[in-house]
Amino acid sequence: MNKTILTLFGLTFLLAPACVTIKTPDGYAERDRTGRYRYVAVSTDASRLTMRVRKNEDKEKGTLSFWAEAARKHMALSRGYEVKEEGKFRAGQGPGHWILFSKKYSGADYLYLLGLVIDGRKIYVLEGGGEQPVFEKDIPKLVKAFETLD
Repeated sequence: MNKTILTLFGLTFLLAPACVTIKTPDGYAERDRTGRYRYVAVSTDASRLTMRVRKNEDKEKGTLSFWAEAARKHMALSRGYEVKEEGKFRAGQGPGHWILFSKKYSGADYLYLLGLVIDGRKIYVLEGGGEQPVFEKDIPKLVKAFETLD
C-alpha cells in the first residue's frame, strides 16, 4: 500500500510541471489539443493562438536572445516572412520575447505572432496568426495572453 502511494506521489510530482496554463483571450475559444500543441484557441475570424513546449537541449547557450534570433532568421530566410516589430513581455514562467512577422499569400496579407519563453530546459512557443485586417486588432490581447503563461 505504501509503495503504491509513493509511486502515485512520484508520478504526480513528475507530471505537475507539465501542467502549464495560459488565459484564453477575449474573442477566442479554447479547442481540444491536437498533435504537438498543449493549447489551441480560435477566434470567429479564423485567427488562432497555440502553445507548444520544446526541449532546450543546451540551457547554457540556448538563451532567450539566442532562440529569438534563430526564429527571426528561420522565418525570414526559410519561410519568406518579414519582421514588422518585436518586444518583450514577462510571463509566470519567466521573461519572454515576441516577434510579429508578415507575409503575402495568394494576394492577401497575413500576420504571424511568435512568442518565446525559456525556462531552463523548456522552450515555450506561443503562436498566433491570421489575415492582417482582422488579426492586427488581436495582437495586444494575444501579447497579454502570452503574459499569463504560468
